[in-house]
Amino acid sequence: MINQPTFTKHYDTFDNISKIYSDKLPQGKDLELLHIVLYFRFLSYQENNLNCYESHETLAKIFKASVSTIQRKIKDLKEMGLLDTSPHSDPNITSLVYTALPLTDAHITPPEEVKASVNVERAAPEYQETLEATHSIEQETQESEITEQSDLFTWLISIDSQKPMQEETEDFVKRALDSKNIYLEKQVFHDLIISLREKSEIYDSIPF
Repeated sequence: MINQPTFTKHYDTFDNISKIYSDKLPQGKDLELLHIVLYFRFLSYQENNLNCYESHETLAKIFKASVSTIQRKIKDLKEMGLLDTSPHSDPNITSLVYTALPLTDAHITPPEEVKASVNVERAAPEYQETLEATHSIEQETQESEITEQSDLFTWLISIDSQKPMQEETEDFVKRALDSKNIYLEKQVFHDLIISLREKSEIYDSIPF
């Protein structure tokens, strides 16, 4: 006797889900019953370690829909990121193989909410700290112009406390020099950084 696949119906998986979002559907696509039953038919084959390659005509008969409607809903599922299709390994079979893809949080979360969440998780205090440090450095430009190497070194040591802990020493020093329109040759700048690290624990610290 040939074992028949058991078709599971976890329709409650989509309870309270009215739209599906994806890269191709940033505005979301309304989820319909036919989307759901098609999705779980394909998934049921996979749960039975089988491949579903039923034709559009067969699916139309099963779900009492037109062939064109089945085609549209399958296209929708692919754009939703819930379905993948591939040619059958048997060249004599023209129907595609359907593979149901996992439903994830990304499918049910509007893109604007994802972006907002990412922005909130970013370290806003670090950004503010960098702005404040930049402002402090700019205030220094009101003082007398620094020309001597020793004066430059002394000045940079005096403002080491303004360096944000998450910023690289090289980046902070470059901003400080830019604020005074001071430009150093590559080797001179490199030697200056080494000297600053030797003198200041803050400059010598590892950003985090």
